[in-house]
Formats: sequence, structure tokens, C-alpha cells
Amino acid sequence: MKKLLWIVNPHAGRGAMSGKIIGCVTSFQQAGFDVTLYVTQGAQDATRVVRERAAEFDRIVCAGGDGTLNEVVTGLMANEVRPPLGYIPAGTTNDFALSLDIPKVPAEAAVVAAGDRLQALDIGRFNDRYFNYIAAFGVFTEVSYATPQQSKNIFGRAAYIMEGVKSLTNIREHHIRVESEEMTIEDDFIYGMVSNSVSVGGFKAITPDGVALDDGLYEVLLVYPVENPMELQWLVNDLLTHNMESSRFVYFRTARITFDATDEIPWTLDGEFGGAVQHAEITNCARAITFATGGKLPESKA
Repeated sequence: MKKLLWIVNPHAGRGAMSGKIIGCVTSFQQAGFDVTLYVTQGAQDATRVVRERAAEFDRIVCAGGDGTLNEVVTGLMANEVRPPLGYIPAGTTNDFALSLDIPKVPAEAAVVAAGDRLQALDIGRFNDRYFNYIAAFGVFTEVSYATPQQSKNIFGRAAYIMEGVKSLTNIREHHIRVESEEMTIEDDFIYGMVSNSVSVGGFKAITPDGVALDDGLYEVLLVYPVENPMELQWLVNDLLTHNMESSRFVYFRTARITFDATDEIPWTLDGEFGGAVQHAEITNCARAITFATGGKLPESKA
């Protein structure tokens, strides 16, 4: 039989997998897999297990939030042998699952995770680390990893909003030189995002219809400082209405980009703290990992 390693984060999303184990295992077995279940024991444990054991299996599936998925992807990127990866979303926002058209119900997601609809997708490299769909800095980015897990479990997405409101009282400006093949710009920014997703923070990306997850390109968004709450509202309106002519932000696509700041800047990678650095080099690793997907994804025209 084909072998499947199922990695479960028991703490993600209010313990969302509690009571769902048997149903998911049944789906895996019906798809012809011999299942090995591993329950993570703490931070980075999923990375370790995948790095050490990936070559033993024909399929890897993880259940947890975007942070758990990031750990598994990091483990796979350390291997020459990379079996297809399935994802059962069990976190609070699960942006990447939305991009992959994966159902929210674990039993339904398990069918997709063990299915034959596979697609090789891009993975990002941030200095010496990896990310699935977003690397970002600035206002709001600290919200995801600063929000206490207990608050996430109790309040869900509302917990992120509550922490986000707090961050508005302390908007920092960062002076950065940004370089890519497409453009070079040096200025002050309050937010920057390099992403590959139709959803960020549970909300649609600025151009969701134009996002291809396998085209070797990332979407870059750089937001200029705002002087008062009214300007902030105008900025939000421009982003929500996809006003690409706005002078309040810069938006473009690239395969490789560097950020050089005057001070260390905290970054978030897939909603988890990614470190504080002055220099960040981000590279698109085109079609690096094959995912089990729930539907026909936007493909590159290359």
C-alpha cells in the first residue's frame, strides 16, 4: 500500500481536529493509503519530522493552521525527495487553504488531501527560511503572532481585529531601499508585503483574479505613510476597491526582491514571527512543492 504521514497540530483552531481523527483516517484508507499519525509536540517539531522521514512516504498531510503548514513546507524544502503535500486547515484564518480551494470541513479536506488532483506550486525563500504565501512587515503584521493563542481559540478572527486596532496607535515608518529587476525605490513605508495568495488575513488580495500560484512571480505591495486617520481611511478604500492608480501604495510583480533598511525590521512569514533583519532577500522557488488541491487553480501562461 501507499504510505501516508499525517501530521496533526492538536492546539490549532480551538483544537479543531478533536473528534475528527477517525473520519479523516477513514478517508485516507479509502484512498489506498497506509496511515502513520504523528501529533506535534511543540514548535518546529513538524519541520523536524518531515526533514527526517519524508522519504519514507508517498504522501504527507498536515492538519493545523498556516504556521503548521509552514513548518511542514520548511521540512520538505530540506529534502531532495518531496512527496505530494495535502493540507487539512484547522487554524483561525487558513489563507493558503482558500487559495487551494480546500474545504473547511476536515473530513472533506481529507478527501482532497488524499486525492489525485495535484499541482506543483511556488514556495518563497526569505534569507535562509521559507514561506508558503506571504512575507510582510509593518502595521498589522505583528498582530498574527502577537495575538495570544487563548484569544484566538476564544474569539477567532475577532482576536486579530482587536489586536489590529491597538497597532493603529503606534504606526512606525521604515526607511527602506527596495530593489528588483522591475524597479528600484527608496522611501519610507509603513507596510510591505510579498505574497502569493488570493487571500491574506482572511480577506481577498488586491488583485485576486490575477494571482497564479505557479508562475514564478510574487505580488509586491508597499504602502506609504499616512498623516492622519482620514488618510488611513482613504488608503484602506483604495486597497479594498483595487484602485491600482492610487498614489498611496506601490504594486508590482517580481521573482526576486531585496529590502535594505536603516534599522532592523520585524517580519512575519505565513502569520508567524520571521525575525527582525536589516537585509531581506526574497526569492521565488518556482513549482518547488506539489500540493493536493481542491479544484482547478489559476495557472501561469508560461
